[in-house]
Amino acid sequence: MYELDHQFEMLTLELEESQELAKAKERLLLVHIAEMEVLYDKLNEKVNQLNYKNLQLNQVFLHTIESLALTLEAKDYYTKGHSRRVSRYCEIVAAELGLALEQQQEIKLAGLLHDIGKIGIKENVLCKPGRLTDEEYSHIKEHPFIGARILKPLEGLGNIINSIKFHHERIDGKGYPFGLRGAEIPLGAKIIACADTFDAMTTDRPYRKALKSEVALTEIKKVAGEQLDKEIAMTFCQLGQEGKLTS
Repeated sequence: MYELDHQFEMLTLELEESQELAKAKERLLLVHIAEMEVLYDKLNEKVNQLNYKNLQLNQVFLHTIESLALTLEAKDYYTKGHSRRVSRYCEIVAAELGLALEQQQEIKLAGLLHDIGKIGIKENVLCKPGRLTDEEYSHIKEHPFIGARILKPLEGLGNIINSIKFHHERIDGKGYPFGLRGAEIPLGAKIIACADTFDAMTTDRPYRKALKSEVALTEIKKVAGEQLDKEIAMTFCQLGQEGKLTS
């Protein structure tokens, strides 16, 4: 009987020790979890700080690029205000098409910066009053690529960069730089193409006087489905006829 009692006491002690050990492990685990939570909070705070700083740097760089775009236009009387007008037309059309607000803002910004690549074009070509030679035309066709390269360091601007890179593509595949067709062309680029075409026709250029808005809208209808996206072109013309294309 004594031996059984002794074994029972030993088992009880072992069980108590085991329970104490389990409790100790649990307490240690809780302390470790608490420390990890503190560490995670500190790490998350640091990441947020870095993200905020990156966002600030992006904004500063973007504002600088916008200023450069407007400075570029100021050198040429005939294109002064062009980017702002194109940007405004893009904003109006994007809203009319019912695009999400974020997408509207992206297209508006892409419209403002669509010609930023002309910074890399020789001034004697950019401001030439007469007809361009084939070599000069090939040189000026580089500006969408240059614009895309300028903006490449900025994070989160993929849609904007593509809109700029492809805004001289045509629905029929006869545009540049890649000869994209129809659905291959980003929506933002299609909207910019329409706005850019309209503004080019309705402003004075060295080789011709500005066309009246009604005449320009008629010309846009003629190239809808070939040069310009048909839905966007018809939406643009409808807005123009209703007097909603304010710059």
